[in-house]
Amino acid sequence: DDAAFILGKGGKTKEKIARVSGAEIELIERDLILEIYGSKLQRRRAKKYAEGVMAQRTGPVSVAEGNDDDDLTVLLVPQVAAGFVIGRAGNFLRTIEEEWCT
Repeated sequence: DDAAFILGKGGKTKEKIARVSGAEIELIERDLILEIYGSKLQRRRAKKYAEGVMAQRTGPVSVAEGNDDDDLTVLLVPQVAAGFVIGRAGNFLRTIEEEWCT
């Protein structure tokens, strides 16, 4: 379900959303409620990121124009390079995320 997906393995997904948004996030699993605390911008970003994570359960996710809080850069990756950019089981992307704290 979405709550488990937002929480992530060992709570890592929830922690990541909180870290990159700057918001404080509480997941009340029994009620399936995600509480988000912080400034208006922090809350908006956390909500956007949580919605993006939940959308991944049903298929590919794209970022709509106008949904930019000055928090992203879109880079088109040629199909022939996608495997390299992602890395085995997503390890290259995770390495970049760890290095840049995103």
